[in-house]
Amino acid sequence: MKNEVTMKDIAREANVSVATVSHVINNTKHISEATRNRVLKVVNKYNYVPNSAAKNLRQQSTKTAGLVVSSFPDSFVTEMIFGIEERAKEKEYNLLLVNTNEDSGYEEKTINLLHSKLVDGIILSPTSGDINYLRKYMENHFPIVMVNRYDRRITNIPRVTGDNYQLGYDATTHLLKHGHKKIGFIYSFKNVSTTEDRIRGYQDALNRFEIPFDENIIVQGYATVEGGEAAVEELLKKEKDVTALFVQNDLMSIGAIGKIKELGLTIPDDIALIGFGEFSTSHIIDPPVTNIVLPPKTIGKTAFDVLLNKINNPNYMSHIELPPSMNIRKSCGC
Repeated sequence: MKNEVTMKDIAREANVSVATVSHVINNTKHISEATRNRVLKVVNKYNYVPNSAAKNLRQQSTKTAGLVVSSFPDSFVTEMIFGIEERAKEKEYNLLLVNTNEDSGYEEKTINLLHSKLVDGIILSPTSGDINYLRKYMENHFPIVMVNRYDRRITNIPRVTGDNYQLGYDATTHLLKHGHKKIGFIYSFKNVSTTEDRIRGYQDALNRFEIPFDENIIVQGYATVEGGEAAVEELLKKEKDVTALFVQNDLMSIGAIGKIKELGLTIPDDIALIGFGEFSTSHIIDPPVTNIVLPPKTIGKTAFDVLLNKINNPNYMSHIELPPSMNIRKSCGC
């Protein structure tokens, strides 16, 4: 294929009409999923930008950024988005927000669409899927910043996250210092950096106290109140000697507390609990919930600052981790 790829070239290779390519790129008409995927595969292959005028426009600021998030599982992500929005407004940027609902295929299509629609850059909180497709954008110096989640196999994309390893380590250590040896770990999303880093911290804290790691007390559930209830029920059915819980989501924490009480157990006397994220009712639930927290708005604002740095300097690179802190209340036994 010649150096200057045209819409006609894309149509020829995808075996469709030029009009179909135009509709797929501009999302102006319903095209079957199979045809759309075939066209986008060729578009992605050549990193096609619709026309030379659009390429020239990339040298100018559109004052628009894309924000692509994998889901809205809890108040942490919501507050992080608020932080990004606030900083964008301060910098007089428009923000296009897309929720991919943990669909990696939709994520890839969204990134391609935002790129073709001439945003200055994208902030991405990725799904658990393969994000190697991002490499072609990096090669062309298109500004992308990862926030909250990241893929450790891709090191040449700037990122802003919380220090989730330290978060897992600190929460587990706090419970170990209270004498707990069977500490259940309840989480929602697998194969994502946030969960993996927290589990590493959890394991290292256990090792430090010479407590054997038991994968049977690590339980996955939905990121909902009902998911927290079900996870606690599953855990306590198979491991009745668990005396503490570390719960990775605010809604799951509420569900976990409700289920523990329903089972006739008390918090923290029978089961101590530490949750993640400072949800609005943490201090009025009975008992008030000890939470380990990250600063979501600061993470969001910092991510937008990093994106602006990347837009202004294609060679800019930074990996930023913000530290956790603990809001100690009664649920942990303090």
